[in-house]
Amino acid sequence: MVHTTLNPDMDDKQYLDNQAIHRQRFNHKEQVNGTGDWVLIPPGPAELAVSVEPSSGTARIEYTQDPIADVEAGTASGKVWPDGDVAGYTSSVMANAVTAVRCVSTGATDFRVTM
Repeated sequence: MVHTTLNPDMDDKQYLDNQAIHRQRFNHKEQVNGTGDWVLIPPGPAELAVSVEPSSGTARIEYTQDPIADVEAGTASGKVWPDGDVAGYTSSVMANAVTAVRCVSTGATDFRVTM
């Protein structure tokens, strides 16, 4: 199963240059058309922000609380976020009690995860 890890934002100048914030931000952005890959969420911060912006059709966020091994094996079960399928820009803050998130769309969609 293909998946990605939410990585530190290496362009986070507030953290890298002067450490104006106490921890580095994480940022993931991709264009999804169909079912995207799982994005593994690192432990740490209490919340993460997710958003979708479909250019056509609809999109939704799915999350899983299954073990990382299930995500890697392709057997993780996705649960639909509370907003369901949306046709326009939608964002939400989720508790960092999830293993991974992904975007599922019927057309080209900008998908973003930050924490």
